[in-house]
Amino acid sequence: MVKVCKTMLCSLFSAFFALSSVSCSVSEQSEVETTVVSTSGNQTTASTESKATDDIVPTNYESYNYLLIKQDSDEITAKLDKIISNKKYKGTTYLKIGNDFEYINANGDANTDRHMSNSIDTCYYTGSVTKQFTAAAVLKLCEDKKLSLNDTLDKFFSSYKNGEKITVRNLLTMTSGIKNYVKRDNETDSVIILNPEIEAEISKYNSYKENKNAILDWIFKQGLSFEPDSEFMYSDSNYYLLGEIIEKASGKSYEKYLEDNIFKPLGMNSSSFESGEKTAVSYQGTDSNDSLLYSGVGYSSMGLISNISDLLKWVDGLLDGAVLSEDSLEQMFTPYRENYAMGFYVYGNKLSQTGRTEDYNSMLSFTKDKSEIFVSLSNYAYSDSAYIYRLFKNSLKKYLN
Repeated sequence: MVKVCKTMLCSLFSAFFALSSVSCSVSEQSEVETTVVSTSGNQTTASTESKATDDIVPTNYESYNYLLIKQDSDEITAKLDKIISNKKYKGTTYLKIGNDFEYINANGDANTDRHMSNSIDTCYYTGSVTKQFTAAAVLKLCEDKKLSLNDTLDKFFSSYKNGEKITVRNLLTMTSGIKNYVKRDNETDSVIILNPEIEAEISKYNSYKENKNAILDWIFKQGLSFEPDSEFMYSDSNYYLLGEIIEKASGKSYEKYLEDNIFKPLGMNSSSFESGEKTAVSYQGTDSNDSLLYSGVGYSSMGLISNISDLLKWVDGLLDGAVLSEDSLEQMFTPYRENYAMGFYVYGNKLSQTGRTEDYNSMLSFTKDKSEIFVSLSNYAYSDSAYIYRLFKNSLKKYLN
């Protein structure tokens, strides 16, 4: 187990991470908290934990007594360790509050056969955390005048029958009415599987392109659930189509565009869309069949593999203006309907998204001023990153101003 905190300085933490940038590739919703709506994209499956209690800390406009947190850092560390231990959470977790308190905990197995434990180097499938990267790529292409948020889908998919009335903005804001190629339990998100209508066309033996084409064909054959821009409905199909649009507008594959324009510039050397030696093996629940992990299935909606270090670089780069202009960030961070912006939910100063892909689950939550950052990644079916976050927040209630 790795336990590091006790008021580490950010500079020391960054230096430690710089030594551990190892590629994850072969060459190397749910309510995420009380303030995140229950229709959020991803939450954990078959969790043994109940929903958090009703006394969750409001997080919209909170501020902490950072001096007191610094003084009590050992006590806080012990409390957070106890939460992880009591709930038998397995994965890698990071919390930053203010400038003087950071907490890291990693436990559980990344690969039992290879005697590898989860660590800060370990890479995990991040599920719907992928969507914010896709949104940033679209906005970057808009900055380069290769796309417009008002472009309609018939510009990219000429034979799509609903293409002329759905815009790129509708895809980004989940207001297109396009049906989901992933089946979710809308109450708890405890069931997240490939839509059974597609299952027969998808195979682990198919090529990346064959699986992609099967999903795209299904999406284009469906009718709409509502008229575009009239309602909000979380649908992974929106961001799946955005991957194709990025490819058509940029002339590169979706994965290559992100590598060239986000991963490499930010030094995210452990992020990819291919499982590798540093990718944690999933420890499955009884209902798992791994179809969401097949080549081409997660793609631009839920296919990203990353680790704690890289996701912190992403938060820094995004908020410091290294990825997008101020105007683009404002668009990305502005809620449209149901508190959903572009790639995550926004409540006050906080942006949050959970992720689930088969037995992997994740959460990334951060404030716009970086006064709070939480990242947790797990490869265990019965761990719940969002639930751990809620418990962490409850343990910090007495430090609120």
